[in-house]
Amino acid sequence: MSDFQDPNNKQDPANSKVLSEAQTELPPYRQAEVAQKSTSKKPSWLIPVLIAMLVLGVLLGRYWDNSSSERAENIATDETSTVTTADDTSTEQAVLSVETVMPSQDNIGNTLSAEGTISAKDTANVSAKVNGVAIERIFVEEGDRVKVGQVLAIFDTDAAEQQVLQAEADVAEAEATLASAKADAVRVLPLIDIDAISKQEADRYRTTELRAQAALQASKARLSSQRLMLDNATVTAPVSGIISAKMIEVGQVTGGEPLFTIVKDGILEWQADIDPSLIGEVSVGTPVRVSLPNNQSVTGEVSRIAPTADNNRQITIYASLATNSGARAGMYQTGEFLLGNASMQTIPNTAIVSNDGYDYVMLVTDIKTIDNTSVGRIKRLRVMLGERFGENVAVAEPLPADSRLVKQGGSFLNEGDLVRVVDSSTSSETNTNASAVAQTTNAPVSAQKSAQAYLQVLS
Repeated sequence: MSDFQDPNNKQDPANSKVLSEAQTELPPYRQAEVAQKSTSKKPSWLIPVLIAMLVLGVLLGRYWDNSSSERAENIATDETSTVTTADDTSTEQAVLSVETVMPSQDNIGNTLSAEGTISAKDTANVSAKVNGVAIERIFVEEGDRVKVGQVLAIFDTDAAEQQVLQAEADVAEAEATLASAKADAVRVLPLIDIDAISKQEADRYRTTELRAQAALQASKARLSSQRLMLDNATVTAPVSGIISAKMIEVGQVTGGEPLFTIVKDGILEWQADIDPSLIGEVSVGTPVRVSLPNNQSVTGEVSRIAPTADNNRQITIYASLATNSGARAGMYQTGEFLLGNASMQTIPNTAIVSNDGYDYVMLVTDIKTIDNTSVGRIKRLRVMLGERFGENVAVAEPLPADSRLVKQGGSFLNEGDLVRVVDSSTSSETNTNASAVAQTTNAPVSAQKSAQAYLQVLS
C-alpha cells in the first residue's frame, strides 16, 4: 500500500485522529482496507453535478446536430437553387435573333403543267412537177416567210425551151398540112356531083383532111405539154406561210420528192399529253403559256382535243400558239394550262428548310415579352409545297393564319430553341453575321454551332 496522498485532499484533523485510533484498534490486515476506503470516498454533491452535465451535454449535442443539419440543408438548397437558376438561365438564353412572317393569302392563277412538242398546225409540201431536171436556182431558205405564188426555185429550162420550140414547129407544120388537105378536098369533092371522081377517091380526100386536123390537135397538145413543163420549171409557193424545211440544193436532179415544207400562215401548235383524269379541267379555248429558250414564253389557246387516248393512255391537247420568232416546230417544251385564278396560301421561299428530302418551316410559338424583349420557342413543322411564284411558294396544306414563321436563317435552329423576335433591320444584320460565320466553317454542324455561339456573344 503506497503512502502517497493527494495534496489537494485536505482532511479534518479530528477525522484524522479518529481514523488513526480506529486503525489502531483493528487488526493489521483490516487497517489497510479501512484506510483505502477512507481515501477513495467522493463528495456527495459530485454525482448530481455529473448527471446535470451529462444531460446538458446531450441537449447541446442534439442542438448542434439540428443546427448542422439545417445548415447543410440550407447549403444544399442554396447550391440546388444556384444550379437550377444557372440551368434556367442557360435554357432560357436565346440562340438566335429572327424575323417572323405570317402566311399570306394570295389570288394566284391556277395552272396545270404539261410537256409537249411544238409542231405546225397545217403544213404544205411543195414537190417538183418535173422529173429528171436539175435545180438551177433557189430563192428561199428555212425560216423565210413567203406569200402564195412567190417563186421558190427554178429548174434548168434550156431543154424545156427547146422542146417548146420544137412543139411549136410541129404545130405549124400540122396547120399547113391541114390547110393543104382542106384545099384539096374543096377542089375535088364537088366533082363527085358530076361523076367526075369516084366516091372512093372522094372519101380519101375527106380522110386526109381529118388526119391533118387530128395531127394539128396532137401537135397543139404537145406544145401545151412542153409549155406546161416550162412553166413547172418555176417552183412557187402554193400557200402563204413560213418555210420550215428545204430538201433540195442547186444542181440536184429531182425525182418527184418534196422540195420544201411550208407552215401554213406560220401557225404553230403545242401538242401536250395529259392524264385522262385531268381532261375535265381543260376545254377548247383554255389559255396556255409555253416556255421558250432564253427565259421567253409564248401564249396561245386550246384549239382541239383528241377524242381518243394514245398508246400511252394519254390524251393529246392541241393548242394554237401566237406568232413568236423563238418558237420552232419540233421543239419539246414545258407549258401550262391557265385554268383561272384561285386563292392560295403562300410563304416566302426563304422560310423553307429542306432536310432529308422533306420541307419544313420553323414556327415561333409561346411568344412572350421578357425585359422588353420578345422571345419565343421554335417548333419545326413539315409542310407540303405547291408551285413557286417568284419569291413565294404555295402551301398545299395551309397553315394556321396566325402562324409566325422564321423568315430566314431557319437552318440554324433546332426544335425547342429559344429565339429573340426582332424587327426586319435587326434580323437582317444578325442573320448576315450568322451566314458569314457559317460560311467560314467547312462542316455544316460546326458552322451552325459556331454561328449560334457568335450570336450569343453578340446578344
